[in-house]
Parts: sequence; C-alpha cells; structure tokens
Amino acid sequence: MIYTLLAVTFIKIGLLSFGGGGYAMIALIQREVQKFGISGKEFVDILAISQMTPGPIGINTSTYTGYKVAGFWGAVCATFANCLPTFLIMLVVARVFYRVRKNRHVEMFFKGLRPVLIGLIACIALLMAKEIRLWNDYKGILIFLSVFIAGYRFKINPIFLIIISGIAGYFLY
Repeated sequence: MIYTLLAVTFIKIGLLSFGGGGYAMIALIQREVQKFGISGKEFVDILAISQMTPGPIGINTSTYTGYKVAGFWGAVCATFANCLPTFLIMLVVARVFYRVRKNRHVEMFFKGLRPVLIGLIACIALLMAKEIRLWNDYKGILIFLSVFIAGYRFKINPIFLIIISGIAGYFLY
C-alpha cells in the first residue's frame, strides 16, 4: 500500500513538474511530501542537500522521501515514479516539437511561460524564507545577503558559495 501511495504521489509530481522543472514545483512537492511526515523544516533541509547532490530537485526529493518512508525499495519506487511521466512525455513531445518548432504560435507560447517560471521560483523563495523564519534571524540574513551579492554581483561559483555558507553556519550558530 505504501509503495502505491509513493508511486501515485511521485507520478503526479513528475507529471506536473514536466517542463517547469523542480524549482517551479517546489510548493507542490512540499505539499505532497507532507503526507509522508516530512516537516517544513526537514523539507528545507532536503532542498539544501538537493542543491549539493547531482540531479534534479524532484528526483532527489522523491528518493529521500521514498527512503524515509519505505527504505531502499521505497526510494527506488518513488524515484522511478517521478521519472516515468517525464520520460513518456518526452518521447511524444520530442517527436511533435520537431515538426512545429518554427511555428510562430509555439514560440510565443514558450516566451509567455518564462515570466511564470520566474514568478513561481520567487514565490517559493519567499515561502521558504518564511518557513525557516529567516527574517527573524540576523545571522541567516547576513549569510543570505552575502551569498546573494557574491553570486549575483561577483559571479562566484555556487558550489563554493554552498561550502562557504555551510562553514559560516557552523561557526555562526
């Protein structure tokens, strides 16, 4: 029964996050994994780990959730379920898109999607900041602003920023 619930949940996430990527669907992923007992704080930790490990956020989240809920086979089930819809859709879409890729309406449609994805990512960033109570924590704000400035203004490698932030967090907290 738990494998069925994992499969249905992550097929839905995989199906709905197709095209927009995991970042755009973080709010959906968070809501869905809550039914498996993943708290908001634990979800933020999953996202942090997902940034440091290879692979998409949706896949990493599904693997972690599946493992937490049902061990190794739960991780396999959730990960496979998350990948299956994207794989099947890509088989169909690639074939169709190749035929219509120069169509003006298709180009306009994809241009219209770009601002939506940026808005969804900004929304989840604010929700995550609220969840971890970032605005009440001057040390967290200091790390956030430092990383933002270093990444945006000075184009410092994100991997380096993650490592430095972890070290800063260790010493500041």
